Amino acid sequence: MKFLFSLIILMTCLPLHGQSIRNFIFGHSLINHEFEVEPPVPSQETSVPHWLYLLADHGGKDYAVSGQYGFLPQHRNVPPMAQWGFDIVPFVWDSDNEPFADANFTDILITPGNFIQWQPPTENYFNETFSPVDATIDIIQWSLEQEPGMDVYLYENWPDMAPYLGSGIPASETEWIAYNDYLQGDFHQWNIDYRDAVQAAFPDDCIKMIPVGPAISDVLLATPFTSIPFDDLYEDDAPHGRPTLYFLAAIATYMAYYQERPPLDYMPEQIIHSTVRDNYEVAVDIIWQRLLAEGEVFCSPPTSTSHQASLDLSIQSTEGDVVVAGLPSSASHIALISIDGSILSRGMANQSTARLPKTSYQGIGIVVIYDSQGKIITSTKILL
Repeated sequence: MKFLFSLIILMTCLPLHGQSIRNFIFGHSLINHEFEVEPPVPSQETSVPHWLYLLADHGGKDYAVSGQYGFLPQHRNVPPMAQWGFDIVPFVWDSDNEPFADANFTDILITPGNFIQWQPPTENYFNETFSPVDATIDIIQWSLEQEPGMDVYLYENWPDMAPYLGSGIPASETEWIAYNDYLQGDFHQWNIDYRDAVQAAFPDDCIKMIPVGPAISDVLLATPFTSIPFDDLYEDDAPHGRPTLYFLAAIATYMAYYQERPPLDYMPEQIIHSTVRDNYEVAVDIIWQRLLAEGEVFCSPPTSTSHQASLDLSIQSTEGDVVVAGLPSSASHIALISIDGSILSRGMANQSTARLPKTSYQGIGIVVIYDSQGKIITSTKILL
């Protein structure tokens, strides 16, 4: 019966995640930068929730948020406080008068510091008896005790830029390349290791990581976005961002939460750099491809509306891989999913044949083929 229910959901392409999100964020200023912004902004344009709400509202979805400032050692001291307020974003929780458990949160978002990646995430903080992974596990454990079944997201931010700058901001071309190499390389690997260690502690819960920093890097290293001046993206070497950077971060966060691309008819406000405004759909596509290429982003497979296609596919389960041949030209990526909706592996479908690595999972799986919009082209059962 569980398999039948999961398969019906998959085949009819119904959304597997709610359209109404009540979010608590254990965050810091790479999610919400509201102090000493120079030049000042009209509202909270240097925050992810501001833009996330505008995207959700334009798409006919609900988004409300509360949050607090700190790093993992401070966030570990639960219960948290609702410190954040926004001009336009609905708030969720009055921590002075209401227990966390009564706020009916659907999601929490946690982000580590961006300057602690010099040692593994399982190593203890200096002069402490716990690591970033330990602190995160404590936060999640407490949160799930308050609101069982919540989705939990880890927000991969972008690293401290100061070590890469010889003469302060702006970064030179050489410094910019080195910074992004680190962001896409060792920094990203640290976050993958962090995610994997945390997920291992909660095998039955949805705990996913949003690769926000790498996704933004993908955009900024691509044409035409390479033409955006450094000072229109970053305020300092921390590096806090200008509105454009937080807008791009919100696009990635929206995709992870709602498991679809944001509305493409949304018109970014004038405070967003003109290159991003004029090429909004291109930026969306670059970020979407990054999220699809990562192994652990979505709490269930993105299943935006599409039709099932009748295709002459050849699917073989070999010793180490699932080989799919006969992919249509419209195929963008492919996923192998267990019958309970867990994503076992993902791959790009750049040619007519694709290989998906197998895991230790045994039983009936589902091969799902998506187009570039994240919509299902077709899906097929396979015995693993």
